[in-house]
Parts: sequence; C-alpha cells; structure tokens
Amino acid sequence: MLIGLLLLFAALALLIFLTVGALTGAGRQETEVLRRISVYSAASRRPGPAPALDAGSSGLGDGPLTRSAVGLMDRVARTGRVDRALDARLESAGLPLRTGEWMLLHVSAAVGTALLLAVIARGRPAAAVAGLFLGLVVPWGVLLAAKARREARFLAQLPDTLQLLAGGLAVGYSLPQAIDSVVRESHAPIRGEFSRALIETRLGMPAEDALDGIATRTNSRDFSWVVMAIRIQREVGGNLAELLGSVAETLRERERLRRQVAALSAEGKLSGIILAALPVVFALYLMVARPEYIDPLFSTPLGLALLGFGVFSLAVGGFWMSKVIRVDV
Repeated sequence: MLIGLLLLFAALALLIFLTVGALTGAGRQETEVLRRISVYSAASRRPGPAPALDAGSSGLGDGPLTRSAVGLMDRVARTGRVDRALDARLESAGLPLRTGEWMLLHVSAAVGTALLLAVIARGRPAAAVAGLFLGLVVPWGVLLAAKARREARFLAQLPDTLQLLAGGLAVGYSLPQAIDSVVRESHAPIRGEFSRALIETRLGMPAEDALDGIATRTNSRDFSWVVMAIRIQREVGGNLAELLGSVAETLRERERLRRQVAALSAEGKLSGIILAALPVVFALYLMVARPEYIDPLFSTPLGLALLGFGVFSLAVGGFWMSKVIRVDV
C-alpha cells in the first residue's frame, strides 16, 4: 500500500507539473513566435530583438527531465509513424502542444488514473486496468471534442468572414488586402487561420494555396468549396466579390439549418451519452464501494465472457445510436 501511495504521488506530481508547464510555457513560446513573425502580419509591428530559439526546448518546461521525456515520446511517435497525424489533430484542435508533449501528458494521465483507482480499490488489478483505460480514452475524447468545437466555431464565423472578404474586394482591395482586413476585424479561430494564410502569402505562397491550407487544417468542406470557387474565378474571370457574397448567403442558410438540426438532435445525443456512461460509472462505483460484488466479473471465465459481451454490446449500441442521431447538413 505504501509503495502504491508513493507511486501515485509521483505520477500526480508529474502530471500537475507538466500541466502547469503547458499552460505557462506554451503561452511563452507562442508569444515569442508571434514576435518573430509580426513583421509579416497585419499589424506590421516592428519586433524587438528576439533570443534564439532552442530546438530542444519544450512548451512543458525547460528542465532536463522534461526535455528528455518529450524527446523520448517524439522518437516513439516517429517510430510508430503517428507524429504527422497527431500533429494535424493537435493543430486542428488549436492546442499549442507538440506530439511528444501531448503523448507525455496522455501517458501521465493514464498512469496517474490507474494508480489512483488501484489505491482507492485497495490494490485490485481490475481497478488499475479500468483507470488505465479511462486515462487513455478521456484525453483522446477531450482532444476530439476540442477539435469539433473549434471547427464548429469556424463554420459559424465563415459566412460573415466571406461577406467581409466580398466587401473588401468590392471596394477595390486585392485578395491579400481583403484577407488583411479579415485578420484585423474577425475573432478566433478565423483570425488565427487567416493570419497564418496572410503570412504565407507574404512569404511567397499563392493566396489560393494558403486558403486551401485553412480548409485542410479546419477540415471544412464548405471552405474548400470557397477555395475551389476562387480558383475557378481566377482562371475564367468574373466578379469575385459577387461570387463570395452569393456563397456567403448559401453558407449562412446552411449554418442556420445546421443549428436547427443540432437543437432537434440534442436530446438524442444526451441520451446516448448517459446510456454509454452509465455502465462505466456504475462499475467504477462498485470497485470503490463494494468490490466483492464485481470481482467475479474479472476473475471467473463466465464473468470475463459476460464482460466481453457487455463491452461489445455497448460499442455496437453506441455506434448505432451515433448513426441515428447524426444528420449531415
């Protein structure tokens, strides 16, 4: 028991240290990057002298232990060839973390949760396995939720952004100048994405390719259609301001319909979440309050068979309900 408590304290201390480092170091790193690229941004401020960046530094902190751990996780991600996919998901979610930093936080959360439940359940292996499972699944769910929330905010702001672009083009702005006005007048996440596109155009990338990068990062099919319309207009000619205005009206109606569908399906989504979480929460409660009731489920062949059947049924039911309540607009 004493060893378990010590391991739990060490894991929780590491998790708290890394989380605090992520909240402070990531903001410091972002500030330094913004200083370096501000000469190309819409504000065109003159940056002061910036110190040289350390390629081995981490947003979780600059300690040797943290840097070594992040470097190890980076090598593991490259070996497993998941670094690019995970980087894309972190970027889409708007989280200022590298792959190694995210994996280190993820593993720390899994180990800390497993040790916590194991100590609470008096060292039962089933509790440790359940804690490890929750520690692996919950952070991934948080990442997907942050990604979906950011994409939803982007889609909600997109019609007004296109209207602003059309207004700028109508008064004689070029496309980069119109993007500049969007950066100055809009809010996150539109501001951040268009600011990056503006910087890329000022560094020599064609405006259409920079905008296409926005569509890729935000996984927005609507904005990819906008970029396609801009490419076609550049090739065949026409009034781009009028085209963007028409597209903005179409997307505004799509967003209104999307919100209406989301409101109508909210009850089904909440029911699905409750039905999926109820068995897991009740099992965790039994592990803590009356573990002798649930021990046969993990220690006998019949219990293991019933556990596998329950997990399979829960997965099938969750998949079926997600298809029922999901409506593509």
